[in-house]
Amino acid sequence: MANCPKCGYKLRMIDVKADCPKCGVNLIYYNHQERLDEDADKAEEEMINFQPKIDRVKFAFKGTKLSIARIILILIPIGMLFLPLANISCVGLPYHDIDTSFSLMSVINDYEAVLNFGLSLPQFADSTLAMILFFVCLLCIVIAALFSLVSLVACAFSCSPKGFKRNITLASIGVAAGVIGNISLAIFNSQLHAALPENYTGSNGIGAILVVVAYLLIIGVNVLIKKQNVPVKYKDVSEYVERMERRRKEKAELEAKAEALLNAEKEVSVAAE
Repeated sequence: MANCPKCGYKLRMIDVKADCPKCGVNLIYYNHQERLDEDADKAEEEMINFQPKIDRVKFAFKGTKLSIARIILILIPIGMLFLPLANISCVGLPYHDIDTSFSLMSVINDYEAVLNFGLSLPQFADSTLAMILFFVCLLCIVIAALFSLVSLVACAFSCSPKGFKRNITLASIGVAAGVIGNISLAIFNSQLHAALPENYTGSNGIGAILVVVAYLLIIGVNVLIKKQNVPVKYKDVSEYVERMERRRKEKAELEAKAEALLNAEKEVSVAAE
């Protein structure tokens, strides 16, 4: 099971008492104070190592005015997705007339109708490319929203060595998703309008454009923060370091004295023999 901390006796399953069956020492309270001191040292050491990480996270969120602005900007792309992403008007077909604007909210609230529109209308116009582009647009909407949330989480690690590159990469993916979505939507509208000139009209909405602008602003504010190069304000932990060093020194002195006494006792016993 375990060994006695004093004599090293191998405890068995039947040794259920609190005292060692060989030397009689209390297994629970033996060197209790020393173990408490060791636990205190470990806790302070972990705090000393972890405190700089906490300081970097705090500084990433509210270290400067630009850091606070970055948090706001990161959330803007999601808000832009709730604005009209596409304006579509379709009349005179065997389906019910459509005159609406697509946004993230409409996709969430009535995704079945959106999917049916993306499947049926391009097939009616005999345009496979339009169908593909429609679903590319939907994928870009998901990516733009997802990477905004990922950027918010990654913002906590902005002060890490790779924080700047990570932030720029995530925002660049958002820009790419927005640009591809806008281009796909424009081609989708032109394909359907060419096939159904008297029945279909469509255009890119303001939300689709503002998503790209929002991600470009995120890249810009990250570049400004990098150029600003404000050092992280770390909490002073010298008091804890000094206290740990003092306890280690005292422990080393006690161990040295105990070893000296033990050696002296051995020398006396050898001399007596």
